[in-house]
Amino acid sequence: MSELSGFLQNTALQTMAFEAVALAALIAARLIPIVQMVPYFGGKATPQTVKLALTITLGALIFPTVWMQGAGAELPESSALLTVLLLKEVLVGFTLAFVASLSFEAIKVAGQLIDNNAGLTQATSLVPQLPERVSPSTNFLLQLSIVTFFTLGGHRVFLWGLAKSFERLPPQALLPAPVGEGAAMFAETADLILRLSVEAIALGVLMAFPVIAAILLVNVFLALVNKSAPQINVFFLGMPLKAAIAVAVMLLGLDVLLDLFMDRALDDIALLHALPTMMGGDP
Repeated sequence: MSELSGFLQNTALQTMAFEAVALAALIAARLIPIVQMVPYFGGKATPQTVKLALTITLGALIFPTVWMQGAGAELPESSALLTVLLLKEVLVGFTLAFVASLSFEAIKVAGQLIDNNAGLTQATSLVPQLPERVSPSTNFLLQLSIVTFFTLGGHRVFLWGLAKSFERLPPQALLPAPVGEGAAMFAETADLILRLSVEAIALGVLMAFPVIAAILLVNVFLALVNKSAPQINVFFLGMPLKAAIAVAVMLLGLDVLLDLFMDRALDDIALLHALPTMMGGDP
């Protein structure tokens, strides 16, 4: 018992334990926003216990590499600095998760625009990845995009980029001060995120454009029918017709839509390498 007590009172052991726990907390702080926000990690409807297990698993895989780089020995002993590092890691994790989710947001925009024009917004269904009900096309395209993403191995590319982010922007590294060169870095990062958000919305509109154009032609056709034969109730005639045309055009263009989605998703994942550097990490 005395040997065990002496072993636990060993200063070197206590220091190593402190470094290990602090480093694990910093790694988890970056991973938690990613697991919470990225759709292909289950989304908001996944039980928190599952997300916790996924965070622990990813952290256990990443921890040895970060530890071997000497990150634990470089951690500050000050609780105030550790708190700052925790907040920094949450910010980095949120930024990476936001960028990785933009391609799926584009899919949601496309599905919502399709159903708004086809008149299918009242027929909603619950999305497993979201704690909300969405229109049928949005649900279909979102689930299909997630399956396609996994099938083509996009999750492996994302996990590789996530692991690289710990190498380029280590947990123990502070972000540059928001003055001078640091202010320019923050402005560049904010500009990039804003530009990516706008491009995601534009991509969603582009994906939905063939259906919107087809529905517009149907509306023109129904207007001509109403003009030539006023006794025909074009409102009730047009509802199933527009829904059928929307589904047909969407299915015909599904291959192109998924190609656009995967190109954008892989581009967003590639930015996981550039973002840590832009935020003050190593190139």
